[in-house]
Amino acid sequence: MKQNFREHYGQKFHLKIDNTPVAATDCFSRLFLILGLFLGFLFLVLGSYLIGFTTLSGSTDFERHIAQTTIKIHSLVSTQTFSYIMLLLGFGIVFVCIFHLFRRKKVFFDGQKIIVKDHPVFGKPHSFEESISSYTGVRLRLKFCQYGLLNRNKFIIELYHDDPEKIVPLYISINPKHIRSLWREYALKLNLQPIHLSEKGMVSHSPQDMDKSYADRIKGWDLPKDFIKTKQHTNSIICKQKNDKKLIKARSIKFDAYSTLNLAIIALLSIALSYCLYAHTFIAKYISLNFLLALDALLLTLIVYSFLTLMLKDLILIHKKRIIVFRKLFGFAIQDAVIPFETITNIDVPFSPATSRYCLQITTHKQTINIFNKHAADDLRWIRGFIICEMMD
Repeated sequence: MKQNFREHYGQKFHLKIDNTPVAATDCFSRLFLILGLFLGFLFLVLGSYLIGFTTLSGSTDFERHIAQTTIKIHSLVSTQTFSYIMLLLGFGIVFVCIFHLFRRKKVFFDGQKIIVKDHPVFGKPHSFEESISSYTGVRLRLKFCQYGLLNRNKFIIELYHDDPEKIVPLYISINPKHIRSLWREYALKLNLQPIHLSEKGMVSHSPQDMDKSYADRIKGWDLPKDFIKTKQHTNSIICKQKNDKKLIKARSIKFDAYSTLNLAIIALLSIALSYCLYAHTFIAKYISLNFLLALDALLLTLIVYSFLTLMLKDLILIHKKRIIVFRKLFGFAIQDAVIPFETITNIDVPFSPATSRYCLQITTHKQTINIFNKHAADDLRWIRGFIICEMMD
């Protein structure tokens, strides 16, 4: 029977192989799921209450003597329709949380063999056992994760196998700090090659060379002396020079599938906020006024955040043997990182299969900076070559 191993489940995982045998569980954050279940049940209770409220008929003697209001209340949807929307939303959140709550993957390492047991939601648990020597290397990859409006880059160190079903996680985190050092340590301890997927395919490294600075590794590379005149870039990027300062930035905002999704989310949230403001008096009859105001503020915050993320552009300034990374928004440039040449351990153009996106990745021992993630691979190769030439001067 063919085994079906899925993508790694969690956002935080660490298989500590210093002392064996060792075991770890790859699963979704339990705290996040508990909060999701609470929110889902809250929607279910609200929807059930509204359905029960609308099914009541008749009136009491006291209500018959109350003067009828002359204020007309308009709403885009009826109370019953709104209650069903709350119920469907609640059921959806609860289902997703329960789905993630039960699936997990247990990884066991005894120093020689890897044993993995996968517990899917549907079907029986299945497992496999594989010798470390059967693996090609220790791969570092970047996975883009979208959680509604929030998106994260998940850094994954894993044992790579020709059979995708036997790829095993070693370390997973959304924090890029020390990720390259951990990658190298895993490769040395397991006596395997560090590998990663770039625009040229699978690339292997020497663990010993990874300890050297990038400036030492590029010595002797054959690149044109005047890179800008010899290697022309496309119209998607702008390169300016003034004295010893070089500036590289995007010419305009580029839209792809995720940008389109971002626009769709902005539109949906704007409709929801407009409805809340339009039917404010009507909704306030069924929920607390403070809760309604908090909901309005949350929707507005998410709209602004999503819009700013969409309009954000990257630029880098090369000056005095440093790379200064800026995030530009409506003419205002915010400094994000200062990277001296001597601290750089790698400059690469990694590819993310999940998003079909490339980015320029600058790595030091302490951090990993990803910039220009909406550009084509050719543009990013040109920027990478330009930076390398600047480092060689």
